[in-house]
Amino acid sequence: MNENINDIRPCKDKPLICVPITSLVKAGILDEAGKIADSRADMAEWRIDYYAGSQADIPGIISELKSILGSKKLIATLRTEYEGGEENGSGFDYFSVIEAVINDDTADYVDVEMNRDESRLMELKRLKEGKGIKLIGSYHDFDGMPDKAYIVQTLTKAKVLGCDVGKIACMAASEEDAYTMLVATDEIHKTNPDFPLITMAMGRDGSMTRLYGGLYGSGVTFAALKKASAPGQRSLAEMLNVFDKLYASPGHIFLTGFMGTGKSTIAERISTSYSMPAVDTDDMIEQSTGEKISDIFSKKGEKRFRKMESDILDELGGLERSIVSLGGGVVINELNVRKLKLMGTIVWLTASPQTIFERVNGSVTRPLLKDNMNVDYISQLMKARLPMYEACADVTVDTDGISVASVARAVMDSVK
Repeated sequence: MNENINDIRPCKDKPLICVPITSLVKAGILDEAGKIADSRADMAEWRIDYYAGSQADIPGIISELKSILGSKKLIATLRTEYEGGEENGSGFDYFSVIEAVINDDTADYVDVEMNRDESRLMELKRLKEGKGIKLIGSYHDFDGMPDKAYIVQTLTKAKVLGCDVGKIACMAASEEDAYTMLVATDEIHKTNPDFPLITMAMGRDGSMTRLYGGLYGSGVTFAALKKASAPGQRSLAEMLNVFDKLYASPGHIFLTGFMGTGKSTIAERISTSYSMPAVDTDDMIEQSTGEKISDIFSKKGEKRFRKMESDILDELGGLERSIVSLGGGVVINELNVRKLKLMGTIVWLTASPQTIFERVNGSVTRPLLKDNMNVDYISQLMKARLPMYEACADVTVDTDGISVASVARAVMDSVK
């Protein structure tokens, strides 16, 4: 085994990418391992429950897998049918397999389902003492998403049982379910910052957690090289495409603030004065969709627009350092804020409701103010968003009664 086996670690940004091995026969299993070894994946998981061979051959195959994978870590997993595993796995004696994997001490990690006889789980913990292999205490629910408290309780149980990593994966039926998983991950990460976690929401609606779970504390995400081993699992190529941009750390300067605070104007001035590319996220959306923002609002609704707005942020990581004008509602979504802080500095431009009204009065490109173009309504919207701007801002710059050149200079001085 490799000496440095603690690759699954507490995470707050880029998680490791693990690719499952799902072939039924030994030749296919080893072939998949070779492809993973040659890929940019960080580790592999052998899903033993897919294997159609003999239980006695499992330790030997693990040894061959480790030899092929080299420095890449290996998780050995026998997923039971009760927790979404394959039928082939029911032909193996669960605890006998796990004990054999631990005694062999060749795999880097072994997955142990926590919904088992607790006394047997404690025996496994004692069995692995003095060995290099580590335990991943896991829980899977394909029927739905439990509440936040249950997720936190389950991950805490993994630690109490003496597991080295806590894992939970539950089915999402909505975007709200996905956020439940992310928020719960963030909570347990904050209360147990040294305990490694693997969390995800399964299904189409949970797919976002596989891309952004690292921003909340999940240390590993799973991607498919050949066949997805769970609903909503992305391909390795797709995962890397997002990660290469999201985690590029280009050092952008993000201008946020309510509509009419001058984000686009200030961005253009900074671009001219400091030879820095200017980017507008609303313009990016219009260019990618071929539609005006106002038309997207009227035809598809605000919720659909906010999804486009969040997705477009991933593209910013692939750009050189730029001054980026954000749509006024970008920071409503807390996930967006985490993305932005990963890629640069957030500058909040402020102005009074009266100033905003004077700047936008008569505009037909402000869908949120349609039929409500007045100071009182602007003031209400600004008040509702105030806590969000305050929470996300790294720097605040007032634009009331100040020239464009002075505001641009204040922004650049604040981020040097």
